[in-house]
Amino acid sequence: MNAWLLSIVGVVSLGVLLEILLADGETSKYIKGVFALAVVLVLVAPIPKFLNKNFDINEFFGDEIVAQSTFLQSVNERRNIERENKVLAELKKSNISAEKVRVYYLRGDLDYIDVVKVYLNGDCDNDKILDIVSQKVGCDKNKIKIYSS
Repeated sequence: MNAWLLSIVGVVSLGVLLEILLADGETSKYIKGVFALAVVLVLVAPIPKFLNKNFDINEFFGDEIVAQSTFLQSVNERRNIERENKVLAELKKSNISAEKVRVYYLRGDLDYIDVVKVYLNGDCDNDKILDIVSQKVGCDKNKIKIYSS
């Protein structure tokens, strides 16, 4: 019971601090709403103990909560295509006859680039290409492979 009272005091203290730090605006409304939900959860937390029932949060929500992996994968694919198109446009803007650019990621994570492949329609200055691609993509130059036809 003491822990519950301390958690209520802690949540109220955090609420006061949150109220002081947050500026007025649309985002603060959402943050305050989420915080209000947290306050309610803290307040009702001991109810299952009073009912002498084992309370499992997974039983409450069920196994219905599933990560939308296909949606997340499609979002990542679109972000990757957009990144590739930006690099291709930057190369063409620099008068480099690039055919296509492909960015491959380690374990499918967009933050860890494994290799960038640049396909050209002829010979160009490789150092210039490496500079442009590494700057635009944000990876080391040793991860960039250039293929010319």
